[in-house]
Amino acid sequence: MRKSGRILLAALVFGFFFVACGVGWAAGAEPRYGGVLTWRLINEPPALDPAHSDITTSARGTNLFCEPLVDLDDDGMQVVPALAESWDVNGDSTMWTLRLRKGVKFHKTAYKGEPTANGGRELTASDVKYSFERLIREKSARAYFLNCIEGYQDYFDGKAKEWAGIQVVDDHTVRFTLSAPYAPFLAALSYTAYCIVPHEDAEKLGKDFNFRPVGTGPFVVYDWQHDNKVTFRRNPDYWMRDSAGRALPYLDGVELVVVPDSSVAYLEFRKGNLDVLSDVPTEFYDEISKNYKDRFQMRPTLVTQYYGMAVEKKPFDDVRVRRAINYAVNRKAINELVMSNVFIEGKGVLPPGMPGYNPDLKSYGYDPDKARALLKEAGYEKGLSVTLQYNNNPRHKLIGEAVQAQFAEVGIKLELQSSELGAHYDGVRRGDVPFFRAAWSADYPDPDNFLYNLFCSDNFGPKGNYARYKNDDVDEWLKEARTISDPQRRVELYRKAEQQIVDDAPWVFLFYDTTNLVAGPKLHDIKLSFIGEHNTSLTAVWKDE
Repeated sequence: MRKSGRILLAALVFGFFFVACGVGWAAGAEPRYGGVLTWRLINEPPALDPAHSDITTSARGTNLFCEPLVDLDDDGMQVVPALAESWDVNGDSTMWTLRLRKGVKFHKTAYKGEPTANGGRELTASDVKYSFERLIREKSARAYFLNCIEGYQDYFDGKAKEWAGIQVVDDHTVRFTLSAPYAPFLAALSYTAYCIVPHEDAEKLGKDFNFRPVGTGPFVVYDWQHDNKVTFRRNPDYWMRDSAGRALPYLDGVELVVVPDSSVAYLEFRKGNLDVLSDVPTEFYDEISKNYKDRFQMRPTLVTQYYGMAVEKKPFDDVRVRRAINYAVNRKAINELVMSNVFIEGKGVLPPGMPGYNPDLKSYGYDPDKARALLKEAGYEKGLSVTLQYNNNPRHKLIGEAVQAQFAEVGIKLELQSSELGAHYDGVRRGDVPFFRAAWSADYPDPDNFLYNLFCSDNFGPKGNYARYKNDDVDEWLKEARTISDPQRRVELYRKAEQQIVDDAPWVFLFYDTTNLVAGPKLHDIKLSFIGEHNTSLTAVWKDE
């Protein structure tokens, strides 16, 4: 069966569409070349190397200079060609053959305008094989998506010198052979970690490749002033053209500017020094959505906000405590009074719009009496003290303070501890933080990406299961769901697993997120991605000067 051009992801995976809404604006003039787009970041990216770009702050930068084999469209509904222009799949979906686009070149110059080690040569299938094997050698936290490819374990364990399931057919053809059918495989290839890099630069730079990375994307990494900004410049040899045949991108460059203080960021936006505020600051949300409504975009996205509890550590080793904490949180009040109703109250793991989302999931409402009763039953009649660590985003502090007040009503003393973004997640992944704030943003729209990654016991720590949750039945259901193609059976397994996870309460299920941005008046044709603002393409955005 041949698949080329666009594939309808909903049909490929589950057979139904996603619902998305947003506000945008139409282009009113012919695109022009030039200008530098400035985009605000709250924190510095911990990494840009795609092998280690595993949070959205990093992905915003990585997506500018590096590209995967396939991509998702802006609405997250279709798998579309990227570096691969077409693909074939065999009858049982275990062999995927992808044909690479000819004429795609790696960056000829990059950091500080210096020549790259690859010299601007053409992308080949050998680069694809190298990039995927490099993920294993680099111990990428996201390489676990690939354990469905034949030979994964032997290569991971060092028993094989190359990955048997990834075959270079010719210079422009690569074939992936899976050990069993894996329904979301093609969509998974769109993930940022699977961007293709040149071996010459990656090998020459080693660890420095994280700060001086090279790819095939529309922009090149030109400079990185730590804790200040990352500067990208236009790739003059980029392969993509617009509908009129003109070379892309239009912009001369992009600057990701680190501005931790929201008041300062909003002031700089109003002064025209920042072109884009993404994840609009909560304290200015009402004002921005009203005064900039023709420049403001918001839509539901596949993100779940949560507080994780290390289930192996006291007091979180007692399910009664974990359930009590869930009952102690008034999500509706926090959303209305603190967050300007930008969230959707969370019930479980899978957000609305995700295939398999269960609107009838049995979860935790606000019930302080039940919280007190469970704490008493667990031996904490006189209360308990816990510390919540969150990364230093003003929004997370506001939510934490609201939860702190609600916990006090049931006898839980909550200390709040802020940490720099990279340090926060380093500690969480190591298991050093018993109670932590986190969120999961879909890498591709399939429930496997949430449930298997975050709750299968194979994925403790950096792979996603930060709570180190283990339930043998859940493991069995999630592993089975990965290997079958029947949509109805997959939904049944995922819903059964999610209900058990909610009953076991390794998380405080907080909110389902929306994604938003506001753009300055000089920008045209910017369209907020369904996957999230970090995935918003800037390739065809243009700017008036």
